[in-house]
Amino acid sequence: MIAMSDYPELSYLCKLIHESLQLPVFCQYTESLQEELYWSKGIAKHPFLADPVELFRSVVEHKTELNGPIVHLTNYMEQFAVVPVKRNGRCLAVIVIGPTIRKRAADYSLSELFNEQGMTIEEQAQWNVYLRNLQSVDQMQCLHICVSANWMVNQEALDITDVIQMNLQYEMSKKKKQLELELADWREYSIFQEGIATSSQLLDFIRQGNKAELMKQLIQFISNVSEIGVQSSRSQLRSVKNLAICGITLSSRAATEGGVDEELTAKLCDLHIRHVEELNDLALVEAAVVGAILDFTERVSQIRANGVSKAVQLSKEFIYLHLFEEISMQQLAAVSGLNPHYLSQLFKKETGLTLINYIQRERVEEAKKLLDHSNDTISAIGARLAFYDQAHFIKVFKKHAGITPKQYRNRNRAM
Repeated sequence: MIAMSDYPELSYLCKLIHESLQLPVFCQYTESLQEELYWSKGIAKHPFLADPVELFRSVVEHKTELNGPIVHLTNYMEQFAVVPVKRNGRCLAVIVIGPTIRKRAADYSLSELFNEQGMTIEEQAQWNVYLRNLQSVDQMQCLHICVSANWMVNQEALDITDVIQMNLQYEMSKKKKQLELELADWREYSIFQEGIATSSQLLDFIRQGNKAELMKQLIQFISNVSEIGVQSSRSQLRSVKNLAICGITLSSRAATEGGVDEELTAKLCDLHIRHVEELNDLALVEAAVVGAILDFTERVSQIRANGVSKAVQLSKEFIYLHLFEEISMQQLAAVSGLNPHYLSQLFKKETGLTLINYIQRERVEEAKKLLDHSNDTISAIGARLAFYDQAHFIKVFKKHAGITPKQYRNRNRAM
């Protein structure tokens, strides 16, 4: 390893963090890949890696795009605080603090983890020694480590809610395209399932669309989640997934009670749950459930911020759900409970757009997502979104976007 003599202040800060927390601290520079490691003698040898530096390199991988500190959790219950070092608007280096363990695992919990990973008896014994020698740091403490270390190296004041948000943004960014495409497919072909109702303070915040108070509540939930037990769990990962699915299902019903269309919340619930089931990383599962809860809350908040009448809101939701179909004034009149002429006048008064222009605008926005995230041809996208023909699609797209679909796709893919 190469000492970072070119940046003595950063080297000093890493040493100071190590001595203050009595935890290993690793730093890797983004461009030169220079590294420095302050190790803790009490930590047992890693069962899979002969050189401890390899563990930290695996954590640093793909972290240079971070905008702020995050908590990284592995499938083996190891926990790290990861802090990007920012200078002049770019990532100079990445600091990793850890490994720690969130709580002392009971013997049966470790056995379930080992069996899930298909370990031999010898490997189980090595992991048992290693994990039991890690320092116990609960998630709230780890969030505070992120905040403190970020202040030391970046002189940037953050709150633990900022760290949670950054964690969420990082873990969920890779799933955004897939979610958009699945939601588009559902709106074209799907049926819905009904949610489940309950009441709690957290669910009240979802019903109200109160994102600020929800974040405060989520901090408390996240700090306590490792203490919650579930029945019929085959592994640590399965247990967390069961909790996530419960939270998503209950949150979807709260969003419905907050005014979001029930068909939409039910399908979003299904998409979020299927996303959770595909994940094999504890941190990703945790980020997914937080993301789902915030998604439902944001949708309630948007409805409340719209300030439109119930009839107009019902019309907008119907349009959203049926963009891939022909939409008639008679259908909208039936949904809103108003006659077509009065609905048209009310919609224009409250939104500033005629119903036809609003439907066209929404279809163009959906077309942009399909142009960005799919390989469908332009004519196929136009047909999916119920345009008469390709010429009609191009004309309407250019009217609302200022450029043709082909120009839009080429411009975005060239970026």
